[in-house]
Amino acid sequence: MPFSIKHLALAVQYLAIALFIWIAVGLFWQMLTPNQTSSVLRLAQPAPNTQSFNPEAVLRLFKTGSAVSNDSHGLSLKALISGRDGIAIIEGLEASAVAVKVGAEVGQYGKLVAAMKDHIVLERSGVQSKVYLPASAPTSLNPAAISTAAPIQANTPTNNTEAATITLSRGQLTGILQGGNLANWSKGLGTSQAGGILVEQANQQQLAQVLQLRDGDILKAINGRPLNKLDDLSLLYGAFSQQTNLSLLIQRQDKPQTISYTVNP
Repeated sequence: MPFSIKHLALAVQYLAIALFIWIAVGLFWQMLTPNQTSSVLRLAQPAPNTQSFNPEAVLRLFKTGSAVSNDSHGLSLKALISGRDGIAIIEGLEASAVAVKVGAEVGQYGKLVAAMKDHIVLERSGVQSKVYLPASAPTSLNPAAISTAAPIQANTPTNNTEAATITLSRGQLTGILQGGNLANWSKGLGTSQAGGILVEQANQQQLAQVLQLRDGDILKAINGRPLNKLDDLSLLYGAFSQQTNLSLLIQRQDKPQTISYTVNP
């Protein structure tokens, strides 16, 4: 019996020594290879971070205006009367151009919040974007632009007549865009083969009536800025929305004529 107890105690002692050696070897192994273990754990961490990081999304935080402007590329600004109660003629919303007043909704593009001299400002979900007049439209007309009218007209015949000054209000221009069939903002007008905006049917175009134009008149320049095609009608609206004294060069019955306008607020 004493031998069996002694043998059992010895066996337990050997097992304890073996367990201690196994634990010591394990700790020693971990001390020798810490970098390998850490690198394995750290390699798994960046993977979800890389997937969740979107550089384009971060870029949009700093360039939200240009990002939303891309959504407005389907719109085209054809004519504009600037101001707090401004009106914009916009293509791309419906089958044909429509007029939108400041403060009104512009479909999926948000709301028209401002009508400036050469562009409009749209706002959607607190983010603003801009739509500009065509590249040919002036950003700002000034006396220097008016003074260039003389050289442009210098080559015209000397029998260029000048009609009496016509006085109108800016409210009349706004009324043209607000009233009638807004989709036909250019109805009765066309592009002349010789260059310019042709008045085909003045009785169908309120703008022609307000400006006292006649059938067959060809609009050639406004304040010295050439009017080459129907799309340049935006130049005409732009000039009348910004200036108080205007000079419209037309061709009437094959003769050049200048009509002067004074626009009251």
